[in-house]
Amino acid sequence: MRFKHLLFVMVIILALSSSLFGGLFEEIRAANGMSVEEMGGLMSIGQVGSLVSFLLMPLVSRVLPPHVMLVVGLLGSSIALFGMGLSRRRIMFSLFFLASSFSGYLYSISNPVLMVASDPSHMRRNIPLMHLIFSMGAIVSGWYITRLKEGVWYHGYLQMALLYLIMALLFAVQKSPADTQRYATRAVRIRDSFSLLTNRRFLSYLLFLIIANSIEYTNVVYPLLSLAERFDAGPAEIGLAISIIHGGATVSRVAVIPLLKRGGRAKPTLVALGLTSVVALILFSRSPSLRFAYLSMVLLGLGMGGVNPVSQVLEISVWPQEILQLSNIRSMGSTVGRIIIPLVLSAIIASRGLSKVFLFLAALMAVGVGALLPSNLQPSGQ
Repeated sequence: MRFKHLLFVMVIILALSSSLFGGLFEEIRAANGMSVEEMGGLMSIGQVGSLVSFLLMPLVSRVLPPHVMLVVGLLGSSIALFGMGLSRRRIMFSLFFLASSFSGYLYSISNPVLMVASDPSHMRRNIPLMHLIFSMGAIVSGWYITRLKEGVWYHGYLQMALLYLIMALLFAVQKSPADTQRYATRAVRIRDSFSLLTNRRFLSYLLFLIIANSIEYTNVVYPLLSLAERFDAGPAEIGLAISIIHGGATVSRVAVIPLLKRGGRAKPTLVALGLTSVVALILFSRSPSLRFAYLSMVLLGLGMGGVNPVSQVLEISVWPQEILQLSNIRSMGSTVGRIIIPLVLSAIIASRGLSKVFLFLAALMAVGVGALLPSNLQPSGQ
């Protein structure tokens, strides 16, 4: 099996494992004796491991090449998932959740480099295809979560731990892609590992990414919690909601593939996707029924689904020699947002109620679109 094919298989497994926390939110909370506010705090604390990883990445990348980084990340994630599945105490679940964030960061940083290096001539196809496969796996995760909510939530974590271990072993025996180092430039000085942060057009683009990825992170937690609170949604309805939002994201990712292959008009597409998300969040906050909420979640999936594939292809095209730095800063930006936003949302829930959360997210997404508009991003050579 070619290296890139294993990466695609891993994306499916990642889609299933990524839905565990949001889909099993209530079961995890009850089993470990945590409140909703504490779970929101946990989402932020879990990103501390990722933030530490960002700061250490220049040193780590000097010691571990991307291939080894990938294997170490998967092995660490396997151990963390196993620990979360066995945990029945708040402190233990929190520690393993933190370890999962740290290990997952290593995988997320090395994955784009290895995907591009394994088949450079088809980067514009493989990157969006990777996101599309994730969406398809996430749709299946709705059915998977429904089964796990029948009193066996911890089986999901144990099963994913085993799959991560198997994939780590399979990657370990694979030969590294030949062009890996071409796309993973190692800076001579530590500060050069963050040189893009001195680029103004990159910073405005990064602000949009931070906001968009933070909102996407909350999309598989707070809307599901709202459905349960407002419409008394049960396991079947929650599972369907997960499939619906990922179904919308899948359609979005299918639609952007032809655009990305042609290599044009990525920025207007990002603006349109952001505005679609704003409308969807407002509609969800005003949903009078479960059916209307489902429809707004389809629209939310359509808006958020295309953001990462479009933006990732765009940034690789603009800065092709800086994929490792791009991946690190992109993940750092997401981490900062994921630390701050859940804490803010927990405060809003405590003071104003859950329904106000979605209006806040809509306003925040509008700010992100406003930051993107003045940025001038053109692929190299254009």
